[in-house]
Amino acid sequence: MPRVWCEVAIESASQGIALFTTLIPALAEHAPKIKRELLSASKEAAAAMEEYVSFLKNEVLPKASGDFAVGKGLFEEMLRENHMLDYTADELYELGWELFRETQEEMERVAAGVNPDKSAREILEEAKEDHPTAEELLDAYRREMERAKRFVIERGIVSIPEGERLRLEPTPPFLAPVIPYAAYMPPGPLEAVQEGIFLVTPVPPDAPEEVKRERLRGHNWAKIPVAALHEAYPGHHLQLCYANRAGKLPRKLAGFLSSLFVEGWAFYCEELMERLGFIGEPIQRLGRLSDQLWRAARIILDVSLHCRGMSVEEGVEFLVKEAGLERANALAEVRRYTSSPTQPMSYLVGKLEILELIDEFKAKKPGASLRELHDAILSCGSLPPKLMRTCLLAG
Repeated sequence: MPRVWCEVAIESASQGIALFTTLIPALAEHAPKIKRELLSASKEAAAAMEEYVSFLKNEVLPKASGDFAVGKGLFEEMLRENHMLDYTADELYELGWELFRETQEEMERVAAGVNPDKSAREILEEAKEDHPTAEELLDAYRREMERAKRFVIERGIVSIPEGERLRLEPTPPFLAPVIPYAAYMPPGPLEAVQEGIFLVTPVPPDAPEEVKRERLRGHNWAKIPVAALHEAYPGHHLQLCYANRAGKLPRKLAGFLSSLFVEGWAFYCEELMERLGFIGEPIQRLGRLSDQLWRAARIILDVSLHCRGMSVEEGVEFLVKEAGLERANALAEVRRYTSSPTQPMSYLVGKLEILELIDEFKAKKPGASLRELHDAILSCGSLPPKLMRTCLLAG
């Protein structure tokens, strides 16, 4: 087993013990008929989890020396078979660097309009100090989530599926080691009620003060509106509710095979909502571009970690020094990349594929409104863009 995976397992399992020592006992108070059984079972489960953590620390971790990298051959096979992309690993690596440098240049142009005496990095570092308190964090995201939905409706960007619901919840402690900021948990494709969950990772109350400060700096006001639209409206939640309405089961499940459209759509929405005015202030535009830089960095790291011998520590250093992430958050990111080859590249590459699709759709139907365009795209489900082209442009 790779050492990094064992470390994540230890942290996740350690955090998971709280489920059995705090949450279930609290819930048991509301179920008096089975309270005794719940308390007994949760106590046994907590003991089993503690034993498992001890096993990981004492038996597995000392021997954990496996390689997480899948290698160039399998990586390229995944690009072809899962995402239907023709890139080689080397071509993808070069594309990542090209997009990274282009985004850096655009960031400096925007930064000059904010403060001509400071670089984009300096401005963004200052902006990180403008953030909600730990107590205000979830409400801040919730307000932006609701504002994004109103904006989508008022501007006629895309139709909202009837009956969809979205609630915002703190990220469970056992998922926090791999979700530094926010994430989305979709409803099941066959569930009658399409209610998604927008997860926001709170500041751990028992963490060292330095880690608390780093985590809050990552949840700054230049980034919160972008994250809200990406995860909620018109991003992941809206897209996956559409996908779950697709007629046949294989179409409903397509997103489990390829993340290219799912992540590409949410990332496409960031620039779209900026262009339409949801992200209005220059510092927020700079924040959106810094997220684009991070997505370009993901392409570079995706290939580097799995095909070019990059270590976890080298990946963390790259995100901190080149993309401006806080170290604690960069570590959570790289840990996730090690176990999800080709997923990190899908954000920006997926967006580029979607932009090509949109150009082709507009050429075929030049009079279509923005709502008609987006409704047509989302109605195809979560297909890889190569297959979506057939669905969208047929007839």
